[in-house]
Amino acid sequence: MKQKRDRYEMHKYWGKKPSSNLGALVRAYSSEGDTVLDPFSGYGVFCCEAFILKRNVISNDLNPIANFLNTQLFDRGVNLKKVEKHWITIKSEFSSFVNGWFEWDVEGRKILLISVLRNKDDLPIKAKYKIEGERKAREIEIEKADADEYLKYETSQIIHDWHPDNLLIENSRISAQRGMTVASLFTKRTLSCHARLLHLIENHSDGKERELLKLAFTANLANCSKLVPPINSRGDMAPGAWMTGFYTGETYIENNVLIYFENRLNKAIKGKNEYFQCFPGESDLFADEEGGCPPTYRITQDDVKSLSIKSESVDYVFADPPYGEAVPYFEQSVIWNSWLKLQPDYENEIVISDSKMRNKRNSNYEFDINLAFSEIRRVLKNNKYFSLTYHSLSGYEWRAITNACVKNGFELYKFEWLVQKSFTPRQINRMKSIKGDVLVTLRKLPLIAPYEEITGEVLSTILVSRIHDWLSYGSLDTNQIFLKVMEMIFKERIVSGQVDILELLVKKFKFNDEKNWMLNDELKFQTA
Repeated sequence: MKQKRDRYEMHKYWGKKPSSNLGALVRAYSSEGDTVLDPFSGYGVFCCEAFILKRNVISNDLNPIANFLNTQLFDRGVNLKKVEKHWITIKSEFSSFVNGWFEWDVEGRKILLISVLRNKDDLPIKAKYKIEGERKAREIEIEKADADEYLKYETSQIIHDWHPDNLLIENSRISAQRGMTVASLFTKRTLSCHARLLHLIENHSDGKERELLKLAFTANLANCSKLVPPINSRGDMAPGAWMTGFYTGETYIENNVLIYFENRLNKAIKGKNEYFQCFPGESDLFADEEGGCPPTYRITQDDVKSLSIKSESVDYVFADPPYGEAVPYFEQSVIWNSWLKLQPDYENEIVISDSKMRNKRNSNYEFDINLAFSEIRRVLKNNKYFSLTYHSLSGYEWRAITNACVKNGFELYKFEWLVQKSFTPRQINRMKSIKGDVLVTLRKLPLIAPYEEITGEVLSTILVSRIHDWLSYGSLDTNQIFLKVMEMIFKERIVSGQVDILELLVKKFKFNDEKNWMLNDELKFQTA
C-alpha cells in the first residue's frame, strides 16, 4: 500500500507502513502525553504520526541513514525559502556541468538528454529528450559509431570531485559480487555529476538547509544509477524503479542527474511543507487545554539489544523488526551511507545475511532478536502494549520472533492482517514466504509466565493434527490457518524448534481452485 502523505515520500527508504494504520494504533494503545517507542524506526513514519498525535516519541534505528532521515523528517527549523535560494545558486553552476555530459547532437541541433538506455557493456543504445514547448518526449536510436565515440570520450574523462568508492559486502543474494564498489553502481557520467552536485551543496549551502538538500541528494542516487531497469512491457525507455539489490540487467536506464534531482528536491520541499501544516501556531505548539507541556521527540541510534532508555518508562512500543534475510538493510544502505560518509555498525545489526563475510546466520538472528525483545520488555511498563509486524510466516524468522515474544513474557492481545494476501500457485511451488503485513499486538505480563519448549518435529506433528481438525469443518485460506496457528502458539505458550508451516501445508494438504486449503480426501471426493 502506497504512502499517501507527502512527508513520507521524501526518500525511498524501505518498509514504510501506511500512516493511517499507524495513527490508528497510536490512538488505540496510547494517550496524549504518553511515551511511545519504535526501536526499528526506519524512515520514522510511526513516530512521526505519534508525535503529531501529541505523544512523546523515541525514534531509534542503528542504521545511520535512517537516523539521518528521521532528523530531517522531524526537524521544524529548516527554512524552505533558503533551501530554494541555495538551490538557485547551486543550479546556476551545476547546469553547465551537467549539460557538458548530457548534450547530444540531433540533426545538427544540440539537445539535452533526459534518459539514456545503455546495455550491460555501458554502450548507449537509445535516448529520450524533450523539445521546448512540446509535452511529449522524443526518442532517438543511437548509432553504433556515435555510441563508440561517446564511450571513448567518457573513458577519457577524469572525475575531480570526491566520491565514495567503498567496497560492497559480497553477497550473491543481493547481486553484490566480489570487487564491486559504490562507484561501480554508476556510469562515469552520473558518478561525475553526483560528485559535483554534492560538492556544490557542501559549498553553497549550510545548516539545516544543506541537510535537506542532502536528503534529496541521497533520495536521487538510485534514480540515476545503473540500478534502474526498463519496464520492457511498456517500452525500452519506460523506467522501472530500484527496489533492492545491486543487479544490473541486460539494459538499464541512465537518467539526467540535474532533472531527477530537482524532482526529488521538490518532493522534499513538498513533504516538509505538509509536515509544517501539522503544527499551526508555533508559539503555543501542542499546548493542551490545561497548558501542559508540549510533546517531545528523541532520535537515537542505539543497538536495540542495549537501549539508552530507563526501565519501565515507555507506554507503548511499535516495532517492524528486521525480517531476517528479506532485506539486508545495512548492506544495501551503502549506496546512501557512503555518500554521506556514515559508517554503519555492521557487527550489531540484527539480520540474516547470506554474505560469507559476515557471521550473521539463523542462530545469530534468533539470539539477537531475543535480546532485543528482552530490552523492549525492560523499557515497557507492565500491562502496556507492544505491537509488531510479521512479513513472513513460513521461514526461520517468524519462529525466532514468536519464540522471543513468548520467552519474554508477552501475551497475545490481538492478531490481524493489515493487508490480505494469498498465495499464488507459483508461490506455493517455489516455497515462497508470505509477503504481507501481519500485525500482532501483545501485552506485557508483570511476570514471565512458564512456557513449553518443544522440538520442531514435535510441533510439526501437533500442527498437522490441528490443521486436519480445522479443515474437517471446511476449507480455509492461508491467512486463516496462520492466524489459528499463531493463536495456538501464544495461548499454549510454546517455544519451538524450526518449523516451516507453508511446507507442512504443501506436503500434507491440498490447495483448491478457490485458493483454499482442503483435506486430501475431500479434494478427491470433490473432483470425482
